[in-house]
Parts: sequence; C-alpha cells; structure tokens
Amino acid sequence: MLRSAVLTDVFLAGCLALVFGCSSSGGGDTGTGSEPLADGAQEVDGDGSQMMLATSSGDPGAAGNGPGGSQTSGGADPQSSAGAPPPAGMDSALVAMASNGVGADVEDGKVLPIVFVHGFAGSAQQYQSQAMRWEQNGYPQDLIRAFDHDGAGLAIAEYADGVDAFIDQMLTDFPEYDQVYLIGHSRGTRVSNTYLMDEARRAKVAKYISLDGAPCPMTVACLAPTQKLLPGQAHVEVATSAESFAMQYEFIMGAPPATMEITKQDGPVTLSGRAVLFPQNVGGEGVLEFWEIDSQTGERVTETPLASFQIDDSGAFGPVTVDPDKLYEMRLYRPDLDTEQHVYTQRTPRDSSLVRILSQDPETSTSRSNSNLGPGHAMLIAMRMREWYETDVLEIGTSGEAGTAEPVNVITDAVGRGNIALHLHDAAASPGDTSLGELPYFPDQPFQTGLDVYMPAADPPNGTITVTNYPRGDMDRPQTLVFPNWSSDRHSISVMFSDYAHD
Repeated sequence: MLRSAVLTDVFLAGCLALVFGCSSSGGGDTGTGSEPLADGAQEVDGDGSQMMLATSSGDPGAAGNGPGGSQTSGGADPQSSAGAPPPAGMDSALVAMASNGVGADVEDGKVLPIVFVHGFAGSAQQYQSQAMRWEQNGYPQDLIRAFDHDGAGLAIAEYADGVDAFIDQMLTDFPEYDQVYLIGHSRGTRVSNTYLMDEARRAKVAKYISLDGAPCPMTVACLAPTQKLLPGQAHVEVATSAESFAMQYEFIMGAPPATMEITKQDGPVTLSGRAVLFPQNVGGEGVLEFWEIDSQTGERVTETPLASFQIDDSGAFGPVTVDPDKLYEMRLYRPDLDTEQHVYTQRTPRDSSLVRILSQDPETSTSRSNSNLGPGHAMLIAMRMREWYETDVLEIGTSGEAGTAEPVNVITDAVGRGNIALHLHDAAASPGDTSLGELPYFPDQPFQTGLDVYMPAADPPNGTITVTNYPRGDMDRPQTLVFPNWSSDRHSISVMFSDYAHD
C-alpha cells in the first residue's frame, strides 16, 4: 500500500557500496563478481579504440565508489555546455574511445525503441532529462521507456528476465520494430550484460550503451561512457549529463545532436509516470494530487487540485496537463493515515512520461525513524540527479509567524562530491539552532548525508521555506523553490532540483 513518507535510507540513484564498492578499499565493481559478464566482455584501459571501463579509472583503489569516497574521477569541473552543440569532433573522438569496435547490424540514424535500465536504488527518473533531450532532437518520445525493477535486491538474473519481458512488450506495442537500443546505468549494466549473454535475447538489441558500469561485451555494438572520459562528472551525472547525451546520441544516430539543451516547448506539457514504494519500485494504492502554486509563496492558488489520481497497485498516474511556466505541488497521501508527502520540483519544460514520485511507509521508514520529528520545525530532503559538489551553493531560509531563519548555505565539506540526497532538519541535540553539523545515521548511508538545519514550521503552515540552488556555483542561474513551512510531525517535504540548470 502506498504511504507517504521521506525517502528510503538507500534512496540514491546509481550503484551502492553493496554492489559497486564492497571491497575494503572502497573501489568499484569491475564486473568480475558473482554475476558473469556477457560473452567476450573485455576491459581495456588505454588510448586505443576499446576503452571499456567498469569504474571511473579501472583502478579499484581510485574509483572511490564506496561510502565516504568520492564518486568523481577528479580533474576539471567544467560548467555544462548544454546550451550549444558539442565542438566539432569532440564527441566523435570520445565515442571512438568508448566504443568496443563491434559493428552493428543496423544503419546509423535508424529510429528504434530505447529501453533504459537503472541501477541499484535507482529508478526511471534517472533518464527523464535525457528522454527530453532525445525528443528535443526529434526522437519520438513514446519510443523511450524505462524498466523499473527492485532497486534494493541483487537478483540480477531475475531482473534480466524482467528486461526481456519488458522488451517483448515494447516490440508488441510497436510491431513495426524488431530491435531496441538498450541503455544501462551502474548495476543496470550488469543486468543488461546478463541479458545479452543469451543469443536469442541479444538479437533483439541493435546497440547497447553501458553507462559507468560493467565493461562492454564484445558480442554487440557497445558504447561505455565513464567518469574518466567525462572529467569532473561523478557516477550519476554520467547518466544524466548533456555531455553524456551527446555521446549516446552520436553512437546511435551516427552524427552529433543538433542541440544538447532542454528548452521549453510550445504549449502545455503533458506528464505521466508512477508513484512507487522505494527502493523496491513497486506501485501502491493512494491519492496523488497536483496543485498549482504561487511561485512566491508556494501556496495553492485554487480551492481544488488541478488533477487527482486514485493510484492502484501499478502506481501509474496521468496524464496530467500542466503549464511549463508555472510551479506545482504534488501531494501524496492515504485517507486513513495522518501523514502527507509534499513534492516540489522546478518547472517542467517538456512532456515527460518518466515522472517518478518516490515514497515509503512511514511506519517502517528508517529515514523517518532516524529523524528528529516535531510540530515546531520542518524536515526536507533536497535531491538532484547530479551529485552535489563543494562548488554548489544551496541556500535555505525560513520566514513566518513560527520564526525566521536566515538563509544559510548547507553545502559543507561533509557533503563532499558523492551525495545526491541531503536530509535536512533540526538536530535533537541542539533544538532551534542551525549548526550544519552532521546528523546521526545519514552520513553512514551510501550517497547521502544529513545536516542540522533549523526551519521553523507549523501545522497548518504559517510561513515559507525558500531553497535556492546555484548549480556548481553559477551565481547567474539561481534555481529557487518556495513552499509552506509544513511541520515534520505530520509532513514530509521532498525538493527535487533538475540535473541541468534552467529557468
């Protein structure tokens, strides 16, 4: 059953230490563990045409993909060049380096269905922005789908069976095609490699992209973008960045994309997706409401929601039509429970069918049970499918009758370069004060941390919380969300920033 709550303690997109960093050195999975690689898989580190790396560098001691380690390969930290086509020849060279050299049995530029397979503790959400980029470059949106599966399990062969059924269904839905392009990320590359071991299954895949995970098999045309090939990008960012998209597009289409930018489409935006119990990614039952909100206060501007969906055990909702110039609150609840989840995102510029609302049972949530809850302060999770870096600025301030807390940048040294989810609430040890000290429990969870941030709150709300992200320190591109100061005793707040800067 769907019950709103804060996200799971293994929320994060991408691989976890359990899978990709279980060694004492904190290194990455080289694909040589208990699950076999696909036939003929190779790992070649060098300057040749077959640079297929399982980690950022091929050096288990350097990858640092375990808790506390840096998920970036180091080096430069460039601002994204998403607003323009890549320089001539740049991505062609990267594609040549990252490809396994196996010829494809399909001509470049052929449109086929695309199937994305997420990693451990991941979801379809990790490919939402890339799907928009594909569509922006003229690719049919309905041909891009993602296979959701248990983000907490290790049944690789079972998930590979699920991929097979998913691909079969997609080819049934689109009988004019007999192959797909398969894209895996992190543990999803191990699932995909296992799938590709079977010759009959492999025949359904025209080309394969392995995003920062297991090495390319030598039985199918394959591209393997990695942190090493994309300096300054960390593990999840390799899946979501514009630069990664440019490599993916050129590998599949045979030419660079016309644009790497995601711009606002003309007219209304249509959204659909799933509300899931996370990290299992199973649907549940509940009510999901979409409310238009005032951009300055976060207050709802109408008496009734724009749309309301009674969600069954599939988790599916939509479609809902929204205005790309407006902001919305997604309220998730069950009538028989006394807790609610409020999800706030940036404006959605283009149609998307990969929206995911991640929730959990508040009665069993270890995140909620390890949080300091109370009627006088708020708790929120700030998320982005692009790792928070020390160059980021994330300012949080509160104002209202419950009290005022001046804006403070919560990106501290403790955040590092490897965290996606930041758990923020008032520490029980220092009530009513923002120390930015690490909260217990959360720093021990992979790809997460928790910080002491006091946000005065009430129920009903009597003020606002303002969260502003300056992505990677770009002070000219503030990304701001304002919403009511819901108190943490009954309310969970999820703030999702886009993995690319936009107005």
